[in-house]
Amino acid sequence: DTQRRCIDDAFPVCPNQLNPYGSALSCACTDRKKIRIGGVVHGLKTDEFWDTVFAAAEQGAKDMGIDLIFDRFEQQESPEILYRKMSAKILSLCQGGVDGLFVSVPDEIVLDAVKACKELRIPVMSINAGLEQSAEYVIHHVGQMENGAGYQAGKQLASMAKHPMKKGYCLRHCPTVACKDRCISFGEAMS
Repeated sequence: DTQRRCIDDAFPVCPNQLNPYGSALSCACTDRKKIRIGGVVHGLKTDEFWDTVFAAAEQGAKDMGIDLIFDRFEQQESPEILYRKMSAKILSLCQGGVDGLFVSVPDEIVLDAVKACKELRIPVMSINAGLEQSAEYVIHHVGQMENGAGYQAGKQLASMAKHPMKKGYCLRHCPTVACKDRCISFGEAMS
């Protein structure tokens, strides 16, 4: 199986002719200039949090000499519309032949597109949001475990030595499952 051989060789990029173990490749290497990576996240053009993510992705693509397809969405009328547009973009990229994809999974609406990419054998990794929802469909996640982060924050505040917090507020600054999970766990820890 070609896919298995390429996984074993760590998907070699030309001009490399050896796998990670120092032996000859059993999978043909890929010309770096032909690699296309897509990115779809819920970060809007107006959201400063995502500026660093976009800048790093663009710099990484430039440094590696690969083609990156990664655009930011405008503000939408509702989160549901944004998530539907994300799903459409994810499907379009996977069906259009990207070599890999990174996505955020802020809502279940996006998950069907991620599943479809897996069926097309496109490697997908998640960033920022969606670890719990997408774990069986992605190859890797970069981000925090929302439940644990919220719980640990609440526990830390409630157990402060000099001034333990008796009542706390968790601001859901975004309408994602991640923010909801973080706040629920924060409340559980405070209780």
